[in-house]
Amino acid sequence: MAIDEHPGPTDALETCASVALQDNPWWQLDLRNIYRVTAVSILSSGDCCSEQLNGAEVRIGLSKDVTNQRCAIIFVSEGEQKYILPMWNNGRTLQNVALRGLAFHSSSSLENSVASKVIDGNQSSTCSVAIEQPGPWVTVDLLVPYSVTAVQLAYSSNCCFSYDVRVDDTSCEVISSNAYSLMTLDCGGIVGRYVTVIHHGVATPLCEVEVYSTLENLQNRFPQLPPPHVKDYCSDVSCGRDYILIPDEPKTWFEAQSYCREKYTDLATINDVQDMYRVMEKMENYSKKDFWIGLYEDVATWRWSLSGYYGASEAEFRNWGAGEPNLERATQDCAGIQHTGEWRDLQCDLLNFFLCFDGRTGALKSKILVETAMNWADAHSYCRKHHTDLLSVRNQAENQEVQSMVPEGKLAWIGLFQDSWKWSDGSYSSFRYLSQEQPLLGEGPNCAHVSDRKWNARSCDTKSMFLCYTFKKKTFVRISADFDMSDPAVQQQIVIQLEAKMRDMGITDFKINWKMSGQQKQP
Repeated sequence: MAIDEHPGPTDALETCASVALQDNPWWQLDLRNIYRVTAVSILSSGDCCSEQLNGAEVRIGLSKDVTNQRCAIIFVSEGEQKYILPMWNNGRTLQNVALRGLAFHSSSSLENSVASKVIDGNQSSTCSVAIEQPGPWVTVDLLVPYSVTAVQLAYSSNCCFSYDVRVDDTSCEVISSNAYSLMTLDCGGIVGRYVTVIHHGVATPLCEVEVYSTLENLQNRFPQLPPPHVKDYCSDVSCGRDYILIPDEPKTWFEAQSYCREKYTDLATINDVQDMYRVMEKMENYSKKDFWIGLYEDVATWRWSLSGYYGASEAEFRNWGAGEPNLERATQDCAGIQHTGEWRDLQCDLLNFFLCFDGRTGALKSKILVETAMNWADAHSYCRKHHTDLLSVRNQAENQEVQSMVPEGKLAWIGLFQDSWKWSDGSYSSFRYLSQEQPLLGEGPNCAHVSDRKWNARSCDTKSMFLCYTFKKKTFVRISADFDMSDPAVQQQIVIQLEAKMRDMGITDFKINWKMSGQQKQP
């Protein structure tokens, strides 16, 4: 009766709720979904008892018991009946990060059962079915690791379920509810990238998987690999990053970010020179215009230029010398190791020896000292061109190994540098495309934009064109014939026939690239 829309007692009907005399009485409302609660209004009985509400606690959270976070303590003034909680916001607003991810399930070949339907934001009308036995599953790839607070599953009908929901390899705790078509699981801040729903039995159509996080995602220190049970995954080899320029709807950086996340994947992340060349191609008709990319300024942190080389705790290893890092000058933001094993922070444009790491396929995972003095940026480029990257030092044992490689009285650059710039999609790339290697400068809050084919910074509140990115699947077709495949006329005929076949299949948004392999007349 406390949620029946009647504001209070009437002549004919008492619409107030009460409980028997007891210690610590409580009343609870199940909203049957996860919401950001901004206000709660409480109305007491008009003829008595308002003061009995004084001192009661209002708690909001994911748990069905009474241990959720306290948001307010009720105090009803004398003669008043109504109490309105002030705005409640503890600074950790939950957001459904599944909307920006990718979805896969165990029945990808099943007609009209598209896995992406479970992350389209629609809880009721778009559902997906995974029927393969045993243990049909659905996986949402969040693309980067998040601290997952809760997972909510929306099904097409009420049922009794036997399922397991995991963030990476850790199971979440089921929260009991009376809404059997809507299941909520408390994941307690498990950090992970893949959210998998495994059904132990016949699976009812799953309409939505919502993954709630505070969006305080960790720096992505992990290699971007698909879940091991997902075969049809858009990997670096089979999937291309496609850039989409939005020239006709100028927006602030944050507005552009929201637009790209809703329509595509995110604001553009640019990982290397090849990516930048592709961006320039997109800008061919807008060479004199500027546009936002996904780089923004955040709190300055020390981080390694190489990702995926170390475990979660190893990335935090430091061996600073006494008084280091000494950040008295803004340009002191690159790290080097002395022959004593102690680290120093230095101006990045100083010339020093440097240490590379070679982790390429077929290489011996070796550490290389280059005894040619370069600044940090040039050393970084050299290591990436000839090996893998500048060296990351992961623990004390490795630090002792590395210090023995540094000549006495010398210092060598390692891959640690201080950077305040982050990518919108949470991915990691230390690549910058600046005019004469100048730092990104602006009057904060700063966001990066491309102007005259170089990156610059300015206030994020400026309205501009912007560049989004998404992923497109690649299909490789191997063709062999007895005639001369290097003949341009033959190649043109093959491309024409492939294009016609694609259009017959209803595919119109595609691009065909031709590549010869082997000797002439070979496929």
